[in-house]
Amino acid sequence: MSTNRRSRSVTKYRFQLFRGNGEAERLDRFLAAADPLSVAAPEPEARKGRSGKGVLGFVLFLGAASLIPILWQSWSLADEPGEPRPYQAQRLVDQGKELLAEDRNDEALHAFSLAAQLAPGDAEAWSALASCQLRAYQSVQAERGYQRALSLEPDNQRALLGLGTLYLRQGKERKAEQAWQRGGADDQLARLYLLQGKLAQAEAPLARLLANGDHRDFVRRMAQAVRSRHLDPALRSFLEPEPAGLSAWSESGWRLYREKRYEEAASSFQKALAGAPRDVNALSGMGSVLLKQGRPAEGRSYFEQALSLRGDHLRSLNGRGSCLQSEGRISEAIAVWRKVVELYPGVSEASQGLAFTYLHLGDYRQAERYLVPMAKKYPHNSQVLQALDVAVRRMGT
Repeated sequence: MSTNRRSRSVTKYRFQLFRGNGEAERLDRFLAAADPLSVAAPEPEARKGRSGKGVLGFVLFLGAASLIPILWQSWSLADEPGEPRPYQAQRLVDQGKELLAEDRNDEALHAFSLAAQLAPGDAEAWSALASCQLRAYQSVQAERGYQRALSLEPDNQRALLGLGTLYLRQGKERKAEQAWQRGGADDQLARLYLLQGKLAQAEAPLARLLANGDHRDFVRRMAQAVRSRHLDPALRSFLEPEPAGLSAWSESGWRLYREKRYEEAASSFQKALAGAPRDVNALSGMGSVLLKQGRPAEGRSYFEQALSLRGDHLRSLNGRGSCLQSEGRISEAIAVWRKVVELYPGVSEASQGLAFTYLHLGDYRQAERYLVPMAKKYPHNSQVLQALDVAVRRMGT
């Protein structure tokens, strides 16, 4: 979910949670920045309805407003007269990566799409677009984008990484392994071998990573698992890929969900579940729709069904916590979110839920603990910075 760059004048602090899809922060997210997360924001002001007399003017206004992003993009591309199209495309790719780093996924997707249109022979533009589509559960389009990139540049690492991730989600482990071997993705190969129980086979890629000075926490944890010949459940949960939908209906549902077309999304998820009742992706999708529609108790039942099939499913854990919070069952929501941050360290929907719940409860020290990483991840988000300021000031009183 995108974060807000604009500063707002707020007379009193009112915070709520934007309950997004809680994109899984697993290793398959290393291809781009961490998944779009929900962020806290002041409650929007209520808007009055328009009279029928102004319908035509309102429609014309909407039509003009819809052109603003295009006009703005055109202006930004024109700020360097005579700039060759490949340079314009590269600037758009760079812009898209910055947007992804702030979880502004829709804007990033637009930037990457325009880059691919401007430079159809640019492998980097296609691989960036495909990675963004993969985040949005557009698997068919993502695979096409990766293959297009590889047809232009057979050794494109980003495309090979992404293609391996897509195959692993789909359960095509041999294809994932081949893609990562071509791309030299030692971290992903070690991950795959650990998940397959081939601990001895994971030694070589991990040794290369450590020899090259890779001290990332998950690399250290994988190396420890190989040395002890034991993969603990928490690490396994972290390494497991995000489950792919078991039907095209599931992917369609997530696309519609991201477009805020919730009724249509619900219809797609229901069709997915009619054909595959144990589709974790569709179950969590249906729960997410109901949560958005203000029906948390109903949504929670879908999240709990998904968790009965896969107890470490990140989106369902986050969704269950958000439902409990909406139902006023705060202590239960906190317990769920604390479990999530233990399984999946870093900024997530759960850590954000904890930050703002503790802020509401007046536990400013705990709130500050979770707000500091959020402020580092979203340095331009005025709501997060404002909340951190409140917590720090109140801690000193």
